[in-house]
Amino acid sequence: MKKKLFPYFGQDQTNVSQQERYRAAAGAFIGLLFTLLAGRYIGGLVGVSDWAMASLGASALLVFVLPSSPMAQPWAVIGGNFLSALIGIACVNLFDYPVVTAPVAVGLSILCMFVLRCLHPPAAAVAMITALNSIGDFSFAFFPVMTDAVLLVVVGVVYNNLTGKPYPNFWRTMPKAGEIDASHSKEIDAVLSRYNQVIDINRADLARLIGQVEMRAYEYKLKDMKCAQIMTTDVRFLDVNTPLNAAWKTLRDNHIKALPVTDRNRRVVGIVTLEDFLQHASIDFHKNFGQLVKGIVRSGLKGIGNTLTTQPDVVGQIMSKKVRVISDSRNVLDLVDVFHSQGHHHLPVIDSHQALVGIITQSDFVAAIERSLRK
Repeated sequence: MKKKLFPYFGQDQTNVSQQERYRAAAGAFIGLLFTLLAGRYIGGLVGVSDWAMASLGASALLVFVLPSSPMAQPWAVIGGNFLSALIGIACVNLFDYPVVTAPVAVGLSILCMFVLRCLHPPAAAVAMITALNSIGDFSFAFFPVMTDAVLLVVVGVVYNNLTGKPYPNFWRTMPKAGEIDASHSKEIDAVLSRYNQVIDINRADLARLIGQVEMRAYEYKLKDMKCAQIMTTDVRFLDVNTPLNAAWKTLRDNHIKALPVTDRNRRVVGIVTLEDFLQHASIDFHKNFGQLVKGIVRSGLKGIGNTLTTQPDVVGQIMSKKVRVISDSRNVLDLVDVFHSQGHHHLPVIDSHQALVGIITQSDFVAAIERSLRK
């Protein structure tokens, strides 16, 4: 019965861990305790009896439970409360009847908070309280209203950051690499414009959530796909004893930037790239290829003791020996970190006998994702 009734009451709140619940509740306790004690002390110094606002509890909820919310940011808390207090006091001085003063004060405060971009729900209560209590002294807006708001924000900054919640959550903060592509920015703006309602989440966090949902969708689609299914099996490779002339011709004629190098058992022992040729050569682009190869040979002879071959004019002399490979039985999702975080563009694929059976490029990986999303 309860489950049937809940939807009618909008029971759709995000479920959070017990640790987060205790963190938020403890923060609200600490924040209010500090603010009330400091406010009472300041009130005693200046001889003011009203040293706390009832709406402060609602502000504490936003600051400590929803620290990333646009409505919980320092400008919203301080500016919203101060502005609403000023409007409430002004309305008290303009109207004689609280039944009229209160709704006018609340309506005007909401409108002004929209204009000044400091929308803060508890601030509307400040306007209401000011009107209902017929407070006509503008000093009330400075103390306790603005003072309490500042004190609460100070505690919020310290406590939230110490407990792992960035606060303030600057609107300029953009998603991290891999969370969402920058090209989504215009699409997010367009959707928010059509939605045309206030949402209690900042734009950067919304972008992060979209990016994470997309990543989960990729994971779901790719979870059963193996590297063997997306690799290019017609792979070109070089033997460790391939002459440099032949290796260079293979790279140049096929417009290939990198080729895996194997031993006689087709096990990957390195990789050779155009950069390897240039790094080991005495580069003079006006020289012919024969002179270029001589430069390569001269450079290669220096490290001959550490190579897999004693021939000075073969691929084994110039190849990069630190080569990342992946098994054909590995999940495609394992490629995300390799291509994105580690910056690889080509990844040789080996079988259970460590023999080269294919190669995967970034293009192969992207094509696999596109195919999976069409299913």
